[in-house]
Amino acid sequence: MDILIVSGFLGAGKTTFIKALSKKTGKEFAILENEYSDLGVDGERLQDSTINIWELTEGCICCSTKQDFAQSVLTIANTISPDYLVVEPTGVAKLGNIIKNLQRIEYEKIRLLSPICILDIEGIRSYGNEFPDIFKDQICSAGQVILSKTENLSERERASLINEVKSIDPEAVVTDRHYSEYRTEWWDEILCTYPDGSKKIVQKTDDTSAMLDTFSLSEVKASGIGSFVCFMENIIRGEYGDIIRAKGNISTDSGNITFDVAGGRYALLLTESSEDSKAVFIGNRIRKQKIRKVLFENSKNVKILPFGAYKR
Repeated sequence: MDILIVSGFLGAGKTTFIKALSKKTGKEFAILENEYSDLGVDGERLQDSTINIWELTEGCICCSTKQDFAQSVLTIANTISPDYLVVEPTGVAKLGNIIKNLQRIEYEKIRLLSPICILDIEGIRSYGNEFPDIFKDQICSAGQVILSKTENLSERERASLINEVKSIDPEAVVTDRHYSEYRTEWWDEILCTYPDGSKKIVQKTDDTSAMLDTFSLSEVKASGIGSFVCFMENIIRGEYGDIIRAKGNISTDSGNITFDVAGGRYALLLTESSEDSKAVFIGNRIRKQKIRKVLFENSKNVKILPFGAYKR
């Protein structure tokens, strides 16, 4: 799981940028929103351990937590297990402290990407004066500073903003135009650049089988046979990606179902088997979060909320 921090003061346009990132890259990721402004400052373990999860945009989920930040990240890695986790700290938070908090739990399966700071002209003027230390920390700790809400600014005004950021950190990498004007390659690079500047290596191969993605889930459950049949039909129609093979054993209120998908067809068998519930999907561009929404019943610490619950 690669972690991208998208920092910035309230109203800078973080959520708008994250939605654009999802659309431009076509990647599925989870978004973790921490509600506490003292994130990583005092290291206190917060008492409420609930993580709320809901859909932000198609293919993405959003999590809001009040529990210990690092523990929340580990919980998401071990339960939801997304390819990418976007951390969106809210309120006044020091990016440097967030990075240190995440570095404590980094290992080969959890890696921190080069963090981003979103800045808008109003934020520079107001928060730069009101919270100068935090403002400086966000700029100096970011791998890239992305200017937002610059569509209507002149070249001179834009250059002035860049110079203001450079006056705080001469080495800062700052966008010279609105992010909507950048090509797909720029967006893809955000999700494959690490803090030391190294890039994630994507291996190319002529072996088609090596390019297939395998996705598996355990302890899965469907609400009923009818809904699971609809799920199978949607797999055949490509609703969940280009799935060429799938099989498993699913628990429903009416009993267990053994299923098999191959060659554009599916077969179901209602059984009394006590076999563990699990499912395996093989194909390309598998829409993992949509499948999880149908089949994955998470722990008691996670509550699924409707789309309308996502509000700023």
